[in-house]
Amino acid sequence: MGRLVQAMVAAVALLSCSDCMAQWYGGWGGYGNWGGYYYGEGSTPYSSAVRAEAEMAKALGQEAESLARAAETNERARSQYMENQARFVELRRQQKVYIEAQKYKREEEARQKFALRPPAKPHTVMYPRLSADQLDPQTGHIHWPAYFLTPEFESERKIIEEALKEQAEHGPEARTSKILFDAAYRMESIRSPSMRSLSSQEYAAAHKFLKSLAHEGEHALEAMK
Repeated sequence: MGRLVQAMVAAVALLSCSDCMAQWYGGWGGYGNWGGYYYGEGSTPYSSAVRAEAEMAKALGQEAESLARAAETNERARSQYMENQARFVELRRQQKVYIEAQKYKREEEARQKFALRPPAKPHTVMYPRLSADQLDPQTGHIHWPAYFLTPEFESERKIIEEALKEQAEHGPEARTSKILFDAAYRMESIRSPSMRSLSSQEYAAAHKFLKSLAHEGEHALEAMK
């Protein structure tokens, strides 16, 4: 049975080959032939296959060339992007260095200007001690200006009078100095009708009185040194 199948396959192949040769064999008189074989367009299945393979190879070559060019273009674009990123990072670094340098320069100029300034005067120099007719430091008795004798200032007046009396009896100390300072500044923050009716000169005198009173404890401490 196997030999019969092999014989049939061989016969079919022989007939196919004979048909091909019969189709394309034209003798001496045919157009475009030589020696019985036609060399014109589509001369044989083999030549058509070769030509098709050549066209395919050409197309594949063109595709490969296009892909290579695309890859080259992408690589150039990637390289340019990386270069731009590096430039951007460098510019940011330079900008940061410049900003820090300018900041340091301004701070250094400010330090130099501050060093040229005269030292701040102590409060005891800016606000002299109350005169003898305003305050008796030996007894702690204070003579209040009339505009501070209104009811709005009563509670702060009592605190200050007690602190001045204690300072005269026991000597100045940091606690009584702070009591005087805080009470005098609270009086300064009170907006009473009597203060609003003062002239500009009278208001300045009242402001100076409270400032000196606020630092009376510091004056007393300095007098002991």
